[in-house]
Amino acid sequence: MNEPDLDILTRFLGYFDPDVEGRASEPPPRDVAERLTRFASGEASASERSSVAGLLKEHPEWVRYLAQAIRQRA
Repeated sequence: MNEPDLDILTRFLGYFDPDVEGRASEPPPRDVAERLTRFASGEASASERSSVAGLLKEHPEWVRYLAQAIRQRA
């Protein structure tokens, strides 16, 4: 993941209210988890990144999974 990708992710996460962080949620389905992991690793194509952004808008509870995947790569 490069600097512009991190900037995009940071701006995206800024759109959410703070209360989103405290919600308990189920992990994403396996196929979605794989896509989020590819996104976190920087291996996702532009179209995959766009698709993941749409998924995260529909399911903000999956942002936590994405954040964990990013932290595990650090």
